[in-house]
Amino acid sequence: MMASGPGSVKPHVDAGAMRILANWGEERISSFPDVPTFKELGYPDVVYYNWAGLSVPKGVPEPIMARLREAMRQAMKDPDAVRIFESGGSAAAYQDAPEFAKFVDGDSARLIAVTKKIGKLE
Repeated sequence: MMASGPGSVKPHVDAGAMRILANWGEERISSFPDVPTFKELGYPDVVYYNWAGLSVPKGVPEPIMARLREAMRQAMKDPDAVRIFESGGSAAAYQDAPEFAKFVDGDSARLIAVTKKIGKLE
């Protein structure tokens, strides 16, 4: 048993060496359409994501921030990038800074609550 993002398990699933029991996202993953979510299986609080974001040091001037954000937005629309993400079982997605900050805050709050509940965080 393991918990992992789709990219690291897809080759093993495709080869028939691994079977996915459930996915912890809000909805089913397009590369594994027959795999139910934990929510569908009766565990509504089991929703977690593997994610990555681009960060820069505090104080980077706004014109540079705007160029970086636009470059990332365009990169995530590039057909080659989309194909690479999809071949690994993940969707290519972009959230601009305000939306991403809100997502990170919410995800962090959820993880902190779980960690406190199991007694591993004061």
